[in-house]
Amino acid sequence: MMVEDKVLSVFEEDAKEAIIERITIGVGYTSVLLSDGRCGLCSTLLNHSASCMVNKDPEEYEKHRAYEVLRSITSNHHLARVLAIATANALNHAFASQCPDDRGDLKKDLHIPEGGKVGMVGHFDPVVSYFSKCGIEVKTYDTGKHIGSESEFYDWAKHKADAMVITATSLINGSILHIFDMMGGKIVPTVLMGPSTIIRPEIYGDLPISVYAGTVPSDTDSIERVVRNGKGTRDIHKFARKVHLLV
Repeated sequence: MMVEDKVLSVFEEDAKEAIIERITIGVGYTSVLLSDGRCGLCSTLLNHSASCMVNKDPEEYEKHRAYEVLRSITSNHHLARVLAIATANALNHAFASQCPDDRGDLKKDLHIPEGGKVGMVGHFDPVVSYFSKCGIEVKTYDTGKHIGSESEFYDWAKHKADAMVITATSLINGSILHIFDMMGGKIVPTVLMGPSTIIRPEIYGDLPISVYAGTVPSDTDSIERVVRNGKGTRDIHKFARKVHLLV
């Protein structure tokens, strides 16, 4: 079963009862607020050509069942997937809220040895900076930012990486299974991270993910204001908890 199908199966029952109160689409992030106050986020991915297009979907989603948005997780339309992931994160709010605060120690979480090497699919500057300060070599591959070559990156990762960092962009563009396929069966400690991450291990099946790192909105009004004003991750985290789950 695909990850998208598992998202539907895990959240379907709740989504058919939950009502969407408000959708806010910003150039940095998209938020979905449910009528019971649960809120979820997903990166809008401005650098994706389809993210700044008029939404031509004739459906009205606010005040309607969340399932009407959630089921678009299987869509090939970029914005529809963004809305679906934000909705899934809203539905998952209670589960994610029970996760402990992220201690900011990926080196320990991923059991990276001194002088180790990390492959990163999706480039986050703060994470690269963190590893560099720890004396860890990082090699990144990011199609949206035109960083690296796929063949060269995975050849390096399969032979040299002690751990992998995968950003939640892989959920938005549907590439998460491809990433593990490209690793050719090599299994190393792996983190799926970013505010778009749906922290719910059962939806990833047998994928060898050992750490989930995501974001739980705590001040919904402020989160929506940040989204409306086109702010990024740093501003999001002023009004949200960074949480993680070790598997």
